[in-house]
Amino acid sequence: MGQVTLDVYDLLKRGGTFLQFQINNMIQNQLNNYSLIELAKSQPKALAKKIKTVQKYTEQTATILNFPTKTDLSNATQLIIQSEEKIDNIDDQIYQMTRMLQEMKKLVEKIASSGETNSEPISLSLSEEIAKQEEEIASLQQEMLDVKQKMAEQKEQFYLTEASSDDPYKVN
Repeated sequence: MGQVTLDVYDLLKRGGTFLQFQINNMIQNQLNNYSLIELAKSQPKALAKKIKTVQKYTEQTATILNFPTKTDLSNATQLIIQSEEKIDNIDDQIYQMTRMLQEMKKLVEKIASSGETNSEPISLSLSEEIAKQEEEIASLQQEMLDVKQKMAEQKEQFYLTEASSDDPYKVN
């Protein structure tokens, strides 16, 4: 006889999806009930309180089962957006530093070509320092590209995860 393995999480997911489907059907059937509509009109504060209570319990249940909630997804999306903005700001700062170094390099070359004998050691020292800074900036730019690529990959993975949770009736 073949042995059947029982996947509790898969069973829970299927049961939850079925229960959600039944509740949604019940809600849809009750939407045409005029007495229910009148009740909702007459006591909106009580209904809002009940909805908030259900949302709170849903959040608590999702936390216990380690499922992401809409709030979690919203927070993650905000963090992604903030991270992208910070990365763009850093990228702009690196670009500005590159431009400043290029201007400094031109000034040092002007000083060196002016023909003053006492400025040669200074211009040579400055040229070496500028070269080091250029190497550092090139390294930072490469790191920024790597970070942007990793962010894009994580963002894509996040959106794929988020998209798969959009259809509550789909059971994998």
